[in-house]
Amino acid sequence: MTDKFDAIVVGAGPAGASAAYVMASRGIDVLILERGEYPGSKNVIGGVLYVHTLNEMFPGFWKEAPLERNVVQHSYCLMGRRDFSTVTYRHVGANDVPNGFTILRSKFDRWYAKKAEDAGATLVTKTNVTELLLEGGRVVGVRTDRGDVRANVTVVSEGANTMLSEKAQFIKKPRPQQMAVAVREVISLPADRIQERFGLRENEGAAIHYLGSAFKGLVGFGFVYTNRDSLSVGLGATISSMMRARVKPYELMEKFKEDPSVEPFIRNGLVKEYQAHMIPEGGYDGLPKLAVDGAVVAGDAAMLSNPITGEGADLAILSGRLAGEAATRACKVGDYSAKMLSSYREMLLKSFALEDMRKQKGLLQYVEENIDIIEAYPGIVNAVLGEWFRVDGETRAKKMRRIRGIVISERNVASILKDLYTLGRKLL
Repeated sequence: MTDKFDAIVVGAGPAGASAAYVMASRGIDVLILERGEYPGSKNVIGGVLYVHTLNEMFPGFWKEAPLERNVVQHSYCLMGRRDFSTVTYRHVGANDVPNGFTILRSKFDRWYAKKAEDAGATLVTKTNVTELLLEGGRVVGVRTDRGDVRANVTVVSEGANTMLSEKAQFIKKPRPQQMAVAVREVISLPADRIQERFGLRENEGAAIHYLGSAFKGLVGFGFVYTNRDSLSVGLGATISSMMRARVKPYELMEKFKEDPSVEPFIRNGLVKEYQAHMIPEGGYDGLPKLAVDGAVVAGDAAMLSNPITGEGADLAILSGRLAGEAATRACKVGDYSAKMLSSYREMLLKSFALEDMRKQKGLLQYVEENIDIIEAYPGIVNAVLGEWFRVDGETRAKKMRRIRGIVISERNVASILKDLYTLGRKLL
C-alpha cells in the first residue's frame, strides 16, 4: 500500500463513501480505510434511507442499488399499558422520485463504496486505524495496524465511537445524554407474509415507530421496518436514561417484541441477526469542531443524526458530500488549514439538516427533564379513544366530562400547556 495519498477517508460507511466519491471523481488520489471485512459488515441500521440527498449525486440510483422496499406507509404506534393506537399515513399514487427505502447496510454499503472505487478511490478493508498522526497540531495522516499512511487531508468518518477524534483532542467525549444505545434484530419472514400482515403490495414497504409504556422512564422509541423477506425490529434509548432506569437493552428488547402491538407482525419469524450500536443524539448543541488543520469530521462522528425525524444515513451522505467538496478545494489550492476547510462547516450549517437540528435543539433535554410525558401522552390518547368508542349506555356529554377527567388525571393543565408550547416551538 502506498504510504502517501492526497486524501484519506477513515470508514467506508455512507459518509466516508460520499466524501471519497466526490474527491476521486474530481481527480484527488483517495484512500478509504475500513476496519470491517467489507463495507457495511460492522454497520447497523434499522431504518429508512431517504433518497433526496443521494439522488442529487446519483439521479435514479434506486434503479440499481441493492435496496429493500419502497416505504409508502409510515405509522406512529402509541403504546399503552393494556391498549394501543396507531396513526398511519399511506401514499397510494405513483411517484417519479420515491421518498425512501428500507436498506440493509451489509448490502447497501458495499454497493456505495464500489461507486467510490469506480471513481478512482482505493479501498483497503480489514485495516484498523488506531490514531490520527499529528505534526505541529495538524493532522498529517493516520496510524493503522498495518503501518502509517500520510495524506494532505483526512476525512474522519469513524462512526459514533469517536475514539480517533477524542484521542486527537478535537472532540470531547460525548456525555451519556448525548448518545443512545440501539439494538436491532433482523427477523426472517416470507415476502408474501410481510405483505399480508402490513397490507402491502410487492416491493412496497412500511415503517412503524413506537412510543409509550414500553419506554417508561426512558428517552427512547421502538421501530419495525419491512425488508424484502425480513423485518428490522428494534429500539433505542439514551444511555443516561437507561442508566437511570437500570434497564438492560436486551431485556427491554424482549419486552418490546412481546407487546401486542408488535408480536403479531413478527410471529413465527426467525431471528437472523442481533446487533447493538451507539447512535449520536447530541443534536445541534452536540456538534463537535467539524474542521481542524488537515482534517474534517463527518457522519455519526460529527453527531449528525436526527432522532426526531429518524434521519441518519441521508445526513451522513450529505455531510460526506460536503466534506469531500471542501477537501477537494483544499487539495486544488494546496491549503489544508482549518480556515480553508471550514467551508465544510459553513455549507453544512446552511443545509436543511442543520436548520432542523438548530430549531430542535434542547428538545431531548426537555423530554429527559419531563420524562413522564413518554408514557403520559400515549396513555391519554389511548384512554380517550377507549372511552369514546366504548358503548356503555352513557351519553356523549357524560363521556366528554369523563374524558376531561382522564386527561387531567394523567397530566395537569399547566404542564400540558407548557408541553404544547415547547413542542410546538421546536417542531413547527
